[in-house]
Amino acid sequence: MIFERPQPKNRIFARLKSCLSLILFDVKIFLLVLTAIIWGSTFFIIKDTVVTVNEYYLVFLRTIVAAISMLMFVFFKNRKTLFDTKTLLKGMVLGNLLAITYLSQTIGLKYTSSGHSAFITSAGVVIVPLLLFVFYKRKLKPLETIIFFVVLAGLYLLTYDSETALNRGDLITLVTAFSLAWHLILSGRFVKNSEVFALIAYQFLFAAVTSFILYMGSQPVSFALSTSEAAALLYLGFIGTLFCYFVSVWAQQQVDTITVAIIFTLEPVFAALFAWLFAAELLQLREIAGGMIILGGIVAFQLFSTRKKAVGSLVE
Repeated sequence: MIFERPQPKNRIFARLKSCLSLILFDVKIFLLVLTAIIWGSTFFIIKDTVVTVNEYYLVFLRTIVAAISMLMFVFFKNRKTLFDTKTLLKGMVLGNLLAITYLSQTIGLKYTSSGHSAFITSAGVVIVPLLLFVFYKRKLKPLETIIFFVVLAGLYLLTYDSETALNRGDLITLVTAFSLAWHLILSGRFVKNSEVFALIAYQFLFAAVTSFILYMGSQPVSFALSTSEAAALLYLGFIGTLFCYFVSVWAQQQVDTITVAIIFTLEPVFAALFAWLFAAELLQLREIAGGMIILGGIVAFQLFSTRKKAVGSLVE
């Protein structure tokens, strides 16, 4: 009979503590959830602001605020990384995808309902694994497949407006879903072999340049803003863009793209909640059920994933 040598108590307790912390709190997961919450809060702000502010100008202002802040940070932290050509080119790709995502969603909202827009945009979570499989041969795990279908059902209940017929706004918003999916995929790949801070800075810079060029071609340039518009755009720039897209790119150094995509389906859940709290919009039972299904699916996914990691840690 073979007896295993017992491990010292302090080593066992250390491993248990490590596993418990893994299950209960992961900084990157927490920040990704916080990002989804913040993006949810921006939906009704954008909807109100775009009534009086040109959509191209809106995207330009929120991205230039983020770009200047990030470029200053990188310049004082490690300015040499700004001269890396590969990072610049990758930032250009991500920046244009970011501009396309913002602009197509904003323009699409002019022609379709908020429900259709939220559903189509969030359904981009399904596009991510399809693109990963077609272009990078990354297969879905069984748990991921189940969670995707659960989340998609929740998204339908939460956001889809069956009273509005399909229209050109829906087709424009499809561009949003695809550009968002590609942004998630490419940022997840680029961040593995690039200077992450410089990459994020160039992303914002090129998004600002693209949107400003389009703004100049759409109407006479005017920089006038009311106090409320300026306040909204500062929030969108510093919190909704700088913080959120920093986290979404930075976190993918260690968090799988599929996990990030699933977490970001929380955005319409919090969008509905903020609209109910601050915009006096009503929440129907179907919408509440949809939100609970999405939340439950994501919690289940994270619990199963972290438990698997914890068990692996104990076995080592």
